[in-house]
Amino acid sequence: MFSGLRNGVLKFCKWLIVPALGLFVIGIAISKPSQAETFRIALVGDPKSGPFSYQYKLLELALDHAGGDHQVEYIAFDGATAKRIMQQMEDGQIDVMFAGYRPEFEQDFSQVYVPLTRGILGHRVFVTRPDMAQALNEVETLDDLKGHCIGSGADWLDTRILETNGFCVEKATYENLWRMLDHGRFDLLNRGAHEVHAEIGLALDAGMDLVVDQNILLIYPLDFFFYVRVDDRARHAIITEGLQAAYENGAFMRNFYSDPGIARSLRLIRDSKRKVFRIPNPYMSSQTHAVANSYWEGY
Repeated sequence: MFSGLRNGVLKFCKWLIVPALGLFVIGIAISKPSQAETFRIALVGDPKSGPFSYQYKLLELALDHAGGDHQVEYIAFDGATAKRIMQQMEDGQIDVMFAGYRPEFEQDFSQVYVPLTRGILGHRVFVTRPDMAQALNEVETLDDLKGHCIGSGADWLDTRILETNGFCVEKATYENLWRMLDHGRFDLLNRGAHEVHAEIGLALDAGMDLVVDQNILLIYPLDFFFYVRVDDRARHAIITEGLQAAYENGAFMRNFYSDPGIARSLRLIRDSKRKVFRIPNPYMSSQTHAVANSYWEGY
């Protein structure tokens, strides 16, 4: 049902992969960048028009602004899963990956402390059934929202965040969550603003009677980040320097606003009719929390 998107895209959305300025890289020694480094990264889809074209373009933008003759080398391989890509990082077959934040990634790799989508990953909207529309329209407080059970992936960091904040959470695999929602097993399916547009179309094509809720936006700090190996200080410094320079001259924000997927997400999350609720992410490290609010959309 969702196999095409799942295998090519959504399998990565929480983990991948390959996801403040000034000097937000707290406690990390930055070595002098080389004048010519190659950055090998796993290729998932077309780097210009595929599901992760924004992240690939942002890496290229960083290298263009870092100084030196750096280049991206895309490494294509079959069966690209999060686990396999992380193994390739550890084995030295690729040099950089991007992934949705997880404390495990920050511990095992060297994280570049610049959120790639300005926190859009943590702007959550809900898929639900049409019969739930009125009930959601009556939600006024966070406690009201907690009165509805939310479906979330068994291994997603989002699930831990929701449970720690006192939400009722029904856990399952990605594909099963959609079926369970359609069959009334829970009330809401937690999705990122950048994900839901493509997904709801697939659900409707599969004959499910589901809709995107238009009333609520739940926000917690979460985003994609670039990661390199812990001992690769040169590439870490190059990406950091490049992203900082791109922010300083406006190139980062021009790229951000010009991306069609980002633009669609911003229209969704900036809808003034939505009631906005914020909860903390207790699993985010102090270093990541130290990234300035100005680099997170909506803060």
